[in-house]
Amino acid sequence: PVPHLYEIEATNPCGEQSLGPYESCCLGSINLAEHLDREGTVDWPTLKETVELATRFLDDVVDANAFVPEVPQLEQSAHASRRIGLGIMGLADLLYHARLRYGSPASLSLASSVAAFIRYHAMLTSIELARERGAFPAIAGSIYDPQDLRWEPPESLEEVPAAVYLSPPLEWRRVMTGLRKHGIRNAAQLTVAPTGTLSTVAGCEGYGCEPVFALAYQRYVQEDGRKVTLEYTSPMFSIALMQAGLNGGEIDRVLRHVIDSGSCQDIDEIPPQVREVFVIAQDVTAEEHVLMQAALQAYVDSSISKTVNLPPTASPEDVGKIFQLAWEEGCKGVTVYVTGSRQEVVLETHATKLARSATAAAADQPIWNGHKKPRPDALFGKTYRQETPFGKTFVTINANGEGQPFEVFINTAKAGSEMAAVSEALGRLMSYILRLASPVEPLKRLQEVYRQLWGIGGARSSGFGKQRVRSLPDAVAQVLGRHLDWLTEDQPATDPAPAVPDPEPLPEPSPWSGPRADLCPECGEVSLVTTQGCASCIACGYSEC
Repeated sequence: PVPHLYEIEATNPCGEQSLGPYESCCLGSINLAEHLDREGTVDWPTLKETVELATRFLDDVVDANAFVPEVPQLEQSAHASRRIGLGIMGLADLLYHARLRYGSPASLSLASSVAAFIRYHAMLTSIELARERGAFPAIAGSIYDPQDLRWEPPESLEEVPAAVYLSPPLEWRRVMTGLRKHGIRNAAQLTVAPTGTLSTVAGCEGYGCEPVFALAYQRYVQEDGRKVTLEYTSPMFSIALMQAGLNGGEIDRVLRHVIDSGSCQDIDEIPPQVREVFVIAQDVTAEEHVLMQAALQAYVDSSISKTVNLPPTASPEDVGKIFQLAWEEGCKGVTVYVTGSRQEVVLETHATKLARSATAAAADQPIWNGHKKPRPDALFGKTYRQETPFGKTFVTINANGEGQPFEVFINTAKAGSEMAAVSEALGRLMSYILRLASPVEPLKRLQEVYRQLWGIGGARSSGFGKQRVRSLPDAVAQVLGRHLDWLTEDQPATDPAPAVPDPEPLPEPSPWSGPRADLCPECGEVSLVTTQGCASCIACGYSEC
């Protein structure tokens, strides 16, 4: 709507909102499940009131938002275009209520009528707001510029049949007249967000404009750090089974079957008219998914969050056809999900869980290729001196150009000694972990190394209380803890290290004030010294000569 401000060549990370620099989302969703009438369609008068109220509410949110003072462009961009995104959730609930199959011509007609009705009244309300409060500041040069009006009333998709479920008459000329006279308060008015959690809280069976995921499924949530599995069955489906005359035993058998597959399409006990209506995402063809999105997109000025579900057997060519069709039908963005292609999902049926497990078992490639990031010629870091049971240890931690930990060098004892080799090995392994190509950021990896090394005990220790060092790995962990705290300043960068009880004091070997000692292969003490060309242990008497 504001081509004079910027040009967008791709969708942003959120597919339903294509934003310019520093712009933000201001979204709200209408619960269509709360706008049903007794005749099996939409309560249009109530929906009109909701659209008007929601549009005014979202416009108020633009002013009420608290923006980051250090980035003034955020507030400036939000107020320049005053974008809002009023959308829907519970479209699938509406279609179940109307006894229409998702993706059928009649369902496209009803969805198109709903989208047109919402856009029409959202625009009228935004025009009224412009009369009361003024148009959005960047309106000059936009498609809504009253001096050069380029906006045209939207038209229904060609594939959508003549409206079967007509809404009250929409007089688009009234919108055009209002735009020329007052302009409009909001540069964008509609979008359709995913509403995953929002729909669950509101009690909708269908998220956003999506079909119902499954008539029965498992939902994974986090509770006190644990992954909890919840079982869910569609209330509207259960009611439909009772209305169809199934008895309690038959309903129980049907629901047990549906919990496994999510779908009711292969259950002969269910009457055909019920199976026809109660389809789920996997029952809807890819083309029907796209056409439903396109039917809505004709009236949605922003974009739409919509997923096209494909079976595990889908080929790259199948995916390509979906994107081609979506582009031809005027969709602004589309998501394709192939069942079993992701390791972690929020919603899942028993069938999709098995498919995902099979896909994971069949994968013969590691999740990373073992390549490590190349080392630049110059890096900057910090070197720490740390006392250990084996003397002073120097730990150097270098960072890349983004300030993320990149490599670690550990130097203990003289070159060629066993302790020097162990120190070098620790440093190499830590550097390899930090440089691996992985989606886990290096800082998180260093925190995990810290947790793994902290508190490892050896044969001897040094220091007392908080300064106690139990081993070389424990000494390195203490350095990592100091470095992580420095990286994040006052914010704790690491989880509290597990409490490690002080061990019983061990008898200390005789102090040795001569040359630096190495590990003795016989007793394990750091007491192997070389005198007169022969390595011998001052603790147990072992000798290499």
